Amino acid sequence: MERAESCVCCQEIEQVKNKLIEAVSSGECEEQPKCITQHPGIHPVCTNRWVLQTAWYQYKQQYKDAYDGAEDKLFRHIAYRQLARWCWGILGKEIRVVLPSCAVMCIRNFYPPPGPEEEFIFKGFRYADE
Repeated sequence: MERAESCVCCQEIEQVKNKLIEAVSSGECEEQPKCITQHPGIHPVCTNRWVLQTAWYQYKQQYKDAYDGAEDKLFRHIAYRQLARWCWGILGKEIRVVLPSCAVMCIRNFYPPPGPEEEFIFKGFRYADE
């Protein structure tokens, strides 16, 4: 990860740990997943391109000046938003949270930038005032 504050394990974030517990209490898993990337909900919510496309339409309707560029960047952006919505619910305007690095890397693997990875620099987490 680009910044120290972005290097957070999913086990260190209460809202994400609650999702791991929920996997068992909902009957989706017999044992609690050790990582959010093992949760049965991560792929349908955060990596499924059709879900992300639909979430993008909602986002675009709400924010008229929303980014509308390369698909890989767009899907990563929306996937991060989906993860935050799934774990934290509604945060409010300009409220940002650090996402677990394991989930960020999972999303980046599903929607990598074009070209060689070593030539691409991700923006990473930024506070609202940056």
